[in-house]
Amino acid sequence: MKKALSFAVALGLVAGMATTAVAADLVLKGDARLRGVYKNNTVDLDDSTADKIQNLDQRYRINADIIVNDAVKINTRLVLADQKFGNNQPAATTLTTTGASEAVALDHTHDVDSSSDTHTVDRFNMVIKDVAGGTLSLGRMNAGWGNKFLGWGSSVDRIKYIAKAGDITYGGYLQKNAEGLQADGDGDNDTFGALVIGKAGDSKYGVLANYIYADTKTNDGASETGYMVDVFFNTKAGPANIMSELVFKGGDAADNPTGDDYYGGFVGASMGINDQISAKALFAFYDGNMGDSSPKRDCDNDFAPTLLIGTCSETAVFDFGGSTDSTDDMTYMLTVGADMKVSDTLSFGAGLAYVLLSEEGGLAGDEDATMTEIDLSMKYALAQNTTYSLGIALGQVDTGIAGASEDDMFVVGNRVDVKF
Repeated sequence: MKKALSFAVALGLVAGMATTAVAADLVLKGDARLRGVYKNNTVDLDDSTADKIQNLDQRYRINADIIVNDAVKINTRLVLADQKFGNNQPAATTLTTTGASEAVALDHTHDVDSSSDTHTVDRFNMVIKDVAGGTLSLGRMNAGWGNKFLGWGSSVDRIKYIAKAGDITYGGYLQKNAEGLQADGDGDNDTFGALVIGKAGDSKYGVLANYIYADTKTNDGASETGYMVDVFFNTKAGPANIMSELVFKGGDAADNPTGDDYYGGFVGASMGINDQISAKALFAFYDGNMGDSSPKRDCDNDFAPTLLIGTCSETAVFDFGGSTDSTDDMTYMLTVGADMKVSDTLSFGAGLAYVLLSEEGGLAGDEDATMTEIDLSMKYALAQNTTYSLGIALGQVDTGIAGASEDDMFVVGNRVDVKF
């Protein structure tokens, strides 16, 4: 729901005593949330140690778009608050607890947009239409792509051009990843990207290609380069809706710190059984480290096919594909589930997942480690644009190590979301 306010924006162009005023519209959108979570055994799979986590956090965001005229607008996003209850620390602050011999990091906190402050402006860009037949965007903007497998919701600095030809959208961008200075180079890290998105009947597809140039050379070194290709495809097959995505990234400048290649993908399907019940299934795979060195690069935290995977969710323990080990193992996941709509305001969900962990998420285990996950969820509309959600997850882990602790992970999370 959008709220539009008309106001006058004074642009002071001082030339003697002259000023000019331009009429503009302000469009406000946003979201607010309050989340609470309880987690047990998500660190060491051991009932006898103190790794319980209980906390609340909150976030309030406003998107303010200034419509200068039909061809020009300015987009901004303000994060008014993003913090845990009881202090002014960001919600991503790591908790610690002291065990028998050393401090254990409980780095399983929630996804946030600000890493150092609770009040930020994390997006600000200008959009200019009808430039060479397309749209030119300049500034810090959203970098979401595809079906959330590789990247979603990131704020990046770009100069981007987008145009359309029939059902085809195409374009390119320059993205500044880092600004720096080296002895024999400027130290910049830049991404040059090109994209195509198309539609054909009930199908939608997209191809994204990036070339990364990291000017890290010194007098006796050389710059690093890398590349990435991501393809997504969504379609309908009879009553089923199908989603898929595939990514490959390689080269010395890949964002894996060791520069090792990685690839992965998923395919998922959902369909209505009747007016109230729908079924879904998903298969995903990921090798975040083809070069057999550490650490791996995981998927985007918005890829959340279960309650325990995808740290955009308050119930999640790790992101799909992440690892702390230097092995070259593929991570696999298979999920099935169903949702039931009881009324216009109430719905329930259930899911079952099997994951080949490959030392996933820092959990103790070897290359044969697996996890079976059981999920239960509920959503209830408290009011218009306001939803209460509840999620309960049980994770049964087989570490593959004789004598290792394998007590079940148990997580309960709930939240209230307001969108306007």
